[in-house]
Order: sequence, then structure tokens, then C-alpha cells
Amino acid sequence: MKINNSPTVTVYITNYNYEKYLEKAIQSVICQTFQDLELIIIDDGSTDGSREIIKKYENNEKIYTVFQQNKGLNRTNNVALKLASGKYIMRLDADDYLDPNALEVMVQKLERFPECVLVFPDYYIVDEQENIIRQVRRHDFNKEVSL
Repeated sequence: MKINNSPTVTVYITNYNYEKYLEKAIQSVICQTFQDLELIIIDDGSTDGSREIIKKYENNEKIYTVFQQNKGLNRTNNVALKLASGKYIMRLDADDYLDPNALEVMVQKLERFPECVLVFPDYYIVDEQENIIRQVRRHDFNKEVSL
């Protein structure tokens, strides 16, 4: 059941056969320090055990689940965007996960700089044991950008 309470952030996860990583992705959203959020999980016709993992979260009031036949990533993104009710929207790939403070930091930046329309985090490349291989710094938001 989806409760449209206009959260600050909608995070959505599109999933197709990422059973191995999906639980960690979901838990990383649930365990955020910033809690004014909703999570939309869309299973795009998985044939692995993903459906069973997602079903465990169906009764969480902050989580909305969708099970559909395979439509592909672009169409599934559109489904998520239509369902989203947050002020800000973030896609999280099913094989990725968030640092516990990720949403808090990004929302603070967006709220502090209302002219900003997009933020995105740096990220780490990790191995299967979650050892950090390297950090990818995509942009330094502390530097002013002129358009």
C-alpha cells in the first residue's frame, strides 16, 4: 500500500535479477540517517529470488512495491517517476548501496542552494568482500560553477 504523504525524498530501485545485491540496496535506504523518505521498489520480471526478497518489505509503510513483466530500464524508470511523491527523487541501482548519511548530505546541499537542481554522490568501487578498491569523485560541489 502506498501512502502519499509527500516525503522530502523518493528513492527508487529498479530490479531485474539482482537477488545477490538487492537486500543490501534496500537496507541501505531503510537505514538512512535522513528518514523523511519513501522507497519504491520495482521488480522488472526477475526470474531469480528477487521477488521473495522484495515481498519481505511489502508491509513497511515507507515502501511501495511493484511487480511487473519485463519492460526494460527506461520504461521502468518512467513507472517509478509516475509513482514518486517526493520533493527530490533518486534512483538507486539494485546492485549499489548508500552510505548511511548519503541522503542527509544531498538534501542539505539541495536545501542550502535552492538554485541547484541536481546533486549526486561520489562513490566507491568495492570488491565482493566490500573492500574499497578506489573512490570515484565525480564533481567538487564546493567549487562554484558558472553557466
